[in-house]
Amino acid sequence: MIDHLHVICYKWGSLYSSEYVNILASMVKRHLSVPHTFHCITDQPDGFDPGITSHSLPDFGFEGIWRKLMTFQEDFLSLSGEYIVSIDLDVVIVDSLDFLVERPEEDFIIARNWSKNGSRGSGSLYRLKVGSHPEIWDDFIRDPKSAIDQHHGKTRMIGEQKWLDAHFTDFNFFPDGKVVSYKRHCRSKGRIFKIGPIELLNTARFGQAKTPPGAALISFHGDPSPGQVCDRHWVRWRKAPFVREHWK
Repeated sequence: MIDHLHVICYKWGSLYSSEYVNILASMVKRHLSVPHTFHCITDQPDGFDPGITSHSLPDFGFEGIWRKLMTFQEDFLSLSGEYIVSIDLDVVIVDSLDFLVERPEEDFIIARNWSKNGSRGSGSLYRLKVGSHPEIWDDFIRDPKSAIDQHHGKTRMIGEQKWLDAHFTDFNFFPDGKVVSYKRHCRSKGRIFKIGPIELLNTARFGQAKTPPGAALISFHGDPSPGQVCDRHWVRWRKAPFVREHWK
């Protein structure tokens, strides 16, 4: 077992407030029994709760999720040899995260991807032994424009999962069912019936999204965010009462 973790999140721009960072740190503290240090790499360090270590977001000349690849720097945050866990801000933690300290012999473990974009791993959660795969960052930063041109997703702001796919022959995954999607696994999607522009029925108004048995972390990738469905449905997505219970 690993006896200490460094938990990392990223915040830039205005999409997420400091409240998201504070809530994530609080959820991690409740659900991770192993000693840990919580870090946020950000361009807006104001409003964080005590105990959160903030670091200035470097300007590498590109934007978007590509910045998260910096965790693969050989001495990221001067933590060479330490274990870090990168967690997205748009998640709800509902059960123990102690599985994160298992299998210390693995230097990189990632959540299995559930989307249809062809990537094998999901950047919503991964654990890395700092310095174990510096080629991921070194190859990227050598020519970021070319890397983004070749591997970007729907927009040039995303694509780091495709970059990881191109560099890892095989992935080590967290146990199946621990990291799941609100959209894919929580019975959250309703159907909207229309005649022209007139909405006749939206089945998302009925029923509630539920966490599947054994899940520990629910990812709210894209829209809606956790706060948009904690008390009511949002467009075609059902209300998720588990958010009110755990997202705090």
